[in-house]
Amino acid sequence: MKQEKYLSYYIRLFLIQFLPNEKGLSENTILAYRDTLKLLLKYCDEWLNLKIDTLPCDRIDETIIRSFLDYLEEKRNCSKRTRNARLAAIKTFFYYLGRESPQYLDTSRKIDAIAQKKIPHKTVDYLDTEELDAVFQSIDVNSRNGLRDKALLLFMYNTGARVKEVVDVKLSDLRLDAVSQVKLRGKGNKERMCPLWEETIEALKTYISVKKPQNQEDSCHLFLNDRGKSITRFGINYIVKKYTGKAIQKQPSLKQKKVSSHTVRHTTAVHLLKAGNELNVVRLWLGHANLNTTHMYAEIDMEMKKEILMKVQPPTAKSKLKKWKMPKILEWLNELSEEAVLCEV
Repeated sequence: MKQEKYLSYYIRLFLIQFLPNEKGLSENTILAYRDTLKLLLKYCDEWLNLKIDTLPCDRIDETIIRSFLDYLEEKRNCSKRTRNARLAAIKTFFYYLGRESPQYLDTSRKIDAIAQKKIPHKTVDYLDTEELDAVFQSIDVNSRNGLRDKALLLFMYNTGARVKEVVDVKLSDLRLDAVSQVKLRGKGNKERMCPLWEETIEALKTYISVKKPQNQEDSCHLFLNDRGKSITRFGINYIVKKYTGKAIQKQPSLKQKKVSSHTVRHTTAVHLLKAGNELNVVRLWLGHANLNTTHMYAEIDMEMKKEILMKVQPPTAKSKLKKWKMPKILEWLNELSEEAVLCEV
């Protein structure tokens, strides 16, 4: 049998060529796709008694994929969200397989038709102004890493960058002169420029003057950990949670929110909208490829809509109670907000 008949042949090209070169996916995303295919092959080996080293491409069909998805939920106790993520990776692979070998297009089409399971939408947490202030006030700049942490959180809030983008920022990406800005590398290695506030510039300059890289290779990275090496996603998440925990004493409302490094990005998006910026401007700021991704932020903050409605006076209001403030109207607005967010998903 020719090598092109084996599933392993296409899996290899899918992971080392298609995903990084054509799709431009990050290393972490590619690893997630790899893990999905590894689980699928393990399932075929252990449960279907198929030899995965010589597994023909035409041996896998939508029936096997459906049974694999059931296995994930019933045997591995995976959530519906995880199941959907695995299914999305499988669909991408079989799209690639059908593109490379048209004889498998029918199988690709049938697998693509497998529906994802509906999951309840979780509202996105973000920090309001008072909560954000409390987080920054909890930073002691005289502590060991205080200057770094202040610069880091200011940078994240200023740019709304993804945590991976923050990790990847190098000193050469910064301009701290009159044209103060930073170059960020987003998904698919797409670059965008983001302006920096004066406060961010000063905090970065102060931190850069005292940071101590472990070696020459690490010196090019902007943010370093305690050991002088490039900071990691987990390190940034720890820092965000650390200061959020400290800020709870001043702002108890933070107890009700699940705060992570991505929450800072959500906060930037919502605050940009509150400041009156157009949705497309926010999209460009955040580096979203699709406007629909950004649009969810417009539905998060119902407070903005309520504030607008409260300023509107009915043309002939005989009752002392303003019609826009009637409990039924406010109740309807809350329901509308929840439905709108669900529709975006």
